[in-house]
Amino acid sequence: MVIDKEAELRKKISGRMGKLSIFTITHVGHLMGKKANRELVRSGFSLQLEQLPILFTIYFSGDDLPSQQEIANLLHKDKSGIQRSIRTLERDGYLRIVSDDVDRRKNLIQLTPAGQLVIEKVIQTAEGIDKQVTDQLPAEELDSFMTTLRKISSLLDK
Repeated sequence: MVIDKEAELRKKISGRMGKLSIFTITHVGHLMGKKANRELVRSGFSLQLEQLPILFTIYFSGDDLPSQQEIANLLHKDKSGIQRSIRTLERDGYLRIVSDDVDRRKNLIQLTPAGQLVIEKVIQTAEGIDKQVTDQLPAEELDSFMTTLRKISSLLDK
């Protein structure tokens, strides 16, 4: 009986909200995030998908170490949320906080060797998850889908 009520409620929600792109994109993002987090745990990583943009920012910055504020600005997140994630990632051994030689008030963020290794493995894992999904789509559908997502992204990023 409870399952029937739940199924009926899901049907009502998806019937009305499933016609809205904002709902569908959010739902798909949620499902992809759950899958990615399960895969990260299965692969032995003590990371959550939400932490990866911070690690990617540092990884792709190379020798030009970003500050906490620069990471927050780039990711459009508040500095306090970034600080909490950075402390967790530091505790887990993925990065270290170093003082800026020029401005001692500024903290720069650097990947540790473990952070470097985990990012490279996470990129491989993410590519594998992406391939599992995208291999199910014909090339022209995938191209159209990616073009549409990029267009929506650029429209919203103004």
